[in-house]
Amino acid sequence: MTVRLFPESVSRDRRAHCRLKRTGSVLVAFFLLMGESLFPVNVVRSGEVELKHGTIIHGELAPILGLTDVLAARIQGKGPEDPDPAAPIIMVDNGIIRYFVPRRMVSRFNNDEDLSLLETFLVKQQVTGRGQMLKEVGSYIDVTDFDEFGRRTVTLKTSKGNLPLLQGVTEITPRYLKITGLKHQWDLGIRTTSVKEEVLEAMLKRAIDPLNPNERIAVARFYIQAGLYLPAAEAFDAIERDFPEYKEKIVAFVKDLRTLHSQQLLDELQQRRKAGQHRLAQEAITKFPTDNVSQAILRQIREVEEGYLKRCEEIEKAQFRLGELEAEIKDQPARDLLQAYRREVITQLSYESVGRVSAFLNLESDNSLSAREKLAIAYSGWIVGAAHVVTDLDAALNLWTARAQVLEYLRDEDEQQSESKIESLKKLEGVSTAVVKQMIPLLPPILDAPVRDNAQAFPIQVTDPDAEIPVSYSVLLPIEYNPHHTYPMIVALRPSHLTAESELSWWGKFKGGPGQSQRRGYIVIAPEYLQKDQEEYYDNVTAHYAVIQSIRDARKRFNVDSDRVFLAGHGTGGDAAFDIGMSHPDLFAGVIPIAGKTSAFNLHYWENAKDLPWYIVGGELDRDTLEHNSLVVNRMMRHGYDVIYAEYKGRGYENYYEEIHNLFNWMELQQRLKYPKEIEEKILRPIDNRFYWVRTQNFPAQIMRPVVVNGNHRIQAKPVSLNVSVKEGNVIYVKSGGKVNTLWLSPEIVDYEKRLVVRIGGKQKFNDFLRPDMKAMLDDFRNRGDRQKLFDVRLDFD
Repeated sequence: MTVRLFPESVSRDRRAHCRLKRTGSVLVAFFLLMGESLFPVNVVRSGEVELKHGTIIHGELAPILGLTDVLAARIQGKGPEDPDPAAPIIMVDNGIIRYFVPRRMVSRFNNDEDLSLLETFLVKQQVTGRGQMLKEVGSYIDVTDFDEFGRRTVTLKTSKGNLPLLQGVTEITPRYLKITGLKHQWDLGIRTTSVKEEVLEAMLKRAIDPLNPNERIAVARFYIQAGLYLPAAEAFDAIERDFPEYKEKIVAFVKDLRTLHSQQLLDELQQRRKAGQHRLAQEAITKFPTDNVSQAILRQIREVEEGYLKRCEEIEKAQFRLGELEAEIKDQPARDLLQAYRREVITQLSYESVGRVSAFLNLESDNSLSAREKLAIAYSGWIVGAAHVVTDLDAALNLWTARAQVLEYLRDEDEQQSESKIESLKKLEGVSTAVVKQMIPLLPPILDAPVRDNAQAFPIQVTDPDAEIPVSYSVLLPIEYNPHHTYPMIVALRPSHLTAESELSWWGKFKGGPGQSQRRGYIVIAPEYLQKDQEEYYDNVTAHYAVIQSIRDARKRFNVDSDRVFLAGHGTGGDAAFDIGMSHPDLFAGVIPIAGKTSAFNLHYWENAKDLPWYIVGGELDRDTLEHNSLVVNRMMRHGYDVIYAEYKGRGYENYYEEIHNLFNWMELQQRLKYPKEIEEKILRPIDNRFYWVRTQNFPAQIMRPVVVNGNHRIQAKPVSLNVSVKEGNVIYVKSGGKVNTLWLSPEIVDYEKRLVVRIGGKQKFNDFLRPDMKAMLDDFRNRGDRQKLFDVRLDFD
């Protein structure tokens, strides 16, 4: 019996299961089938917490008072099922990482995970002459691979030069490796899947008796528990070859292994579909293993395959029927227009765009409709979507004229021509502000995207004629980028000592090939937010401006899902992510500072982040980072903000690539808050003046002046407040520190059918019905490029 899996379909990086959520009940049942004879005598139990947004974190649970001095602050005698209300934070320790989460964000506790089900191997190391414990760990200069004895050398950068340190693995589990210093005191852990498979195999061979079949089976189980299914299959093959008498004993285990592996392949295939990577998904279907695979999984594969066949048939039918119906039109001018429009539609029809003509495909054989009506449904659906089609062909052709004029308006920066273009749009029969609003999400890019090889990063210069300073950014597109597919986006801020390209590679490259962002269907941009030779982040306005302008420019060039834009950064970029995220929370679905530190602004701005999810990653020995950040993060957690703080034990100033799978799984669960009816924000800089649908300007002198930060990092100015609320009766109350205020409104915020009252500073400034304004909507869209949040009314008050 040979265990045949599917080696072509899963790369090394893809097999790495660095997920917060463990494999499902099938794997648990598989562990139980293995028999008690292989289990350690002592049973160690752990638990898990599930957060309100869906993330599940496993480890030993403990309620704590604050992030610092964790052990001293632990509350004794209280189980996680009923933590003391005085303990606002839950610590989840998985052996190598301490995760801190707000008690109020936890939706479920469970303290009944049996860790003895995980295979563990001890590695003997000779520890000699251990000196003083490391108090701080800076950048790694070099790290060698582990040898077969589980030893490696890490070279650190210190003030006294490069320092090589010898380390040894003392324990191997499916989740992590415990490591200790052999000539110094330094204990840490790394994820098992971050170790090369051949290196892991060599260490395991030395940790067991290869002539003991039970220990060989334990190694195979270890691989399964680590999500390394191909090595597990090879291990079972070797067991059958060396111990033929064990063939029957491992049959059931191999069957479950195939189920787990095929489920992994199915999950990968579904991820490809979700990311718009349909060519790769279809290739995976043709190669999907069918021998000894469960019927449930095969049924799902057939459903996916049938879905692709149906879409392909729909594309072919649309292309054929459009030409056939066009031949029935006798009106030559209309026929000439239809011929030109058909060329666009048939060349751009794809798995992503065919939904725009779904209404036409449902009705193209309806004999009660004429050819003109069917074509009207097809071509209007292409412009405004299948849910808003019209049956009048002249009205449908007007929509194409309107789209051309809208694009011309958006691409033309000449303000003197704007009024006449808007008037021309309004004169088109059947084209209203509401119709243009339906059109915007389906528009082609406002700005041209440079034609590049999508596999590589490329630079873009922001071309805003009103730009205050030059702004540029680099972009890495996902595999099979398609302008008809909507993509989430990561705004990645580099550390000062590395390039933008290196930051893009962290998110999107792996050993020279596609990495997580390219596989999972994320656009990544890296703005040049630092000034030349700048080594530290100084809360500077130019960085905010560069990031905001880069986001807006990218949204105009690429099909970005503005509801799922994430701000992230390493080192200096992490510092900037803290500041920029809290200053502009309405731009992001989440913020990911890695090895970053909060600033004096965050001490004032932390309340701005109440509706913004955070995933913070750092190391226990990275400067005084946890203690420093706790001044801000403790407050956020005590108030129940959506925060995860991951602290790697014994680790220092690193990039923490091991956390990348967790980060993407977390991002999949996040959406930005779009239309809050209660806004409470603090403002310390003029650039931090727009939140969601409100902007305030003309601040007091202490805000308009450059903010001074003294040696203790305290800001020598008090922030002004912006308080906005929509109350019953269709009344908006505004209290702001600025003398000029602007409101952008939509039906999601106020009721257009009722009279709206606006009161600013206690005085009534508006009392009337709202009328959608096409120019206001298009101007705001031209400025921000946000297809997912459109405002069709603008009110200005001074």
